[in-house]
Amino acid sequence: MALATNVLRLMIAALVTIGALLPGQLLLRNAAAQSEADKVVYADFEKVENGRAVSNNGGLIQIFSSQESTPPQFKGQANASPGAPELVVSKTDVKNHFATFEYTLTTPNQWANVTLEIQGRPNKDGKPVADDLSAYKNLSVQLYATGTEDLRVEFISHGQGINLNAGFPQIEMRLKPGLNTYLIPMKSLSQPAWVDHRVDSKDVLRKLTAVSISVYCNQCTPQHGIVAVDNLVFQK
Repeated sequence: MALATNVLRLMIAALVTIGALLPGQLLLRNAAAQSEADKVVYADFEKVENGRAVSNNGGLIQIFSSQESTPPQFKGQANASPGAPELVVSKTDVKNHFATFEYTLTTPNQWANVTLEIQGRPNKDGKPVADDLSAYKNLSVQLYATGTEDLRVEFISHGQGINLNAGFPQIEMRLKPGLNTYLIPMKSLSQPAWVDHRVDSKDVLRKLTAVSISVYCNQCTPQHGIVAVDNLVFQK
């Protein structure tokens, strides 16, 4: 893991944000002009509690895997339970941290994923606490990955009366090479075809408890790489 971390640090130090207009995804421009009143920084990975990263309002950030049969593998922060991302700084800006993890998707699997889940707030009395982010039109996020061209971003509401355990509104993002900032329009979200219970994305955003970012495969072939995430910001 030390070797992978060092490689990632060098990559992040060397990368320049690039990108093109993508269907359902717009490269964020002139972010500095965005009024503070018109955005919510959900997670910038600068806040640490009890030795691990938390969201900007103190919510749990964890890594876990799911699969059809053969468990995927992941590495993040050493000895963290539950799994947590490792925080890596750029040599060009030592004050800025990326949440990173290494993953291996294995066979045989009809489907599998390794997921970074960012909860907006700490649980209260053992139950998730929601944020109403339904007034925000977009989520901007910085992403970088090796070993895959796609990541899935999902918007989750647990314990708030949304009758779903999985298959929340989401988007499958085709990545460009390098570290890029993407703008995800909330109107572009949809549920997977296999979900029987359909929900309105606005209802989920009104009672949002977490955002997750997954590296995934269907009819899996072996895949291995690194994912780096930074600056999840909801914007009006």
